[in-house]
Amino acid sequence: MLVTSKRFPPVIKWSGSKRSVANTLSKYIPRSKRYFEPFLGGGALLPFRKIQTGFASDVIPELITLWNAIKTNPEKVSAEYRKRWEKLQKKGYEVFYLIRDSFNTTRNEHDFLFLTRTCVNGLIRYNNQGEFNNSFHVTRPGINPQKLNDIIFQWHLIIKDMEFYNCDYRELTSVAKKDDFIFFDPPYGGTRGRYTKEKFDLNIFFDELLRLNNKGVKWILTFDGKAGNRNYKYELPLSLYCHRIIIQTGHSPFSKLMNTSIDNVNESVYLNFNPPAEIFTEFANNISKESALFPAMNV
Repeated sequence: MLVTSKRFPPVIKWSGSKRSVANTLSKYIPRSKRYFEPFLGGGALLPFRKIQTGFASDVIPELITLWNAIKTNPEKVSAEYRKRWEKLQKKGYEVFYLIRDSFNTTRNEHDFLFLTRTCVNGLIRYNNQGEFNNSFHVTRPGINPQKLNDIIFQWHLIIKDMEFYNCDYRELTSVAKKDDFIFFDPPYGGTRGRYTKEKFDLNIFFDELLRLNNKGVKWILTFDGKAGNRNYKYELPLSLYCHRIIIQTGHSPFSKLMNTSIDNVNESVYLNFNPPAEIFTEFANNISKESALFPAMNV
């Protein structure tokens, strides 16, 4: 089951998600044998991927455990969320913090889903000790269990042909071959993630993109960007890609969290191949004033 509608409700809320532009990005996906997504997060592009067989990974163990649970046992995922949600409605905010403490000890995937649906602005955030440390969103009760149940079963069908792995991105991309496609949505260049202590190494990443280019693997990459006055500009070497597009992907959840102005987020989208001309024409006719289409460059 793949979808064609412009928006699709998330099953796992994720900051930095490409949900608002997933349908647009999917139009660039070329005909390919297999789909790869090595920085999975909330998997916003999965419903629109157009390629049935797929492989996805992330370095966060509980996230991958949750994805596999949605794939193999959606009934339990739904029931476990309902149990925690109903307890929250009866006993109040202390339930959130008890479940957060439990999760930080066990890394239980059902606790993780509950926390993502009831924490402030849905932000997945860990401290230096690797503990989930976002707070309870006091003005929201969390998504209704019946509504989430329907969403879980929708995604269960969408990901039935996907395989999920808890591993480094290079481990997943190492098996990609010519005529495969990869969607990259890594941390912004030069940043240290909120999920792991390690800094994202740009040089290693660039070397991997070059290796994939030499193998004939096609990819789309969302990489650098700007949110309000915060500029995360780390452009790729020109030799690695054919096209660069600037696209507005939504609003910054961090400005919401800090009670500052709502900042628009504009990101660069890089392609290492030439899509059909009509796709560029359609995009150019529909982009916002903040977006731009850059000329093609030779790889």
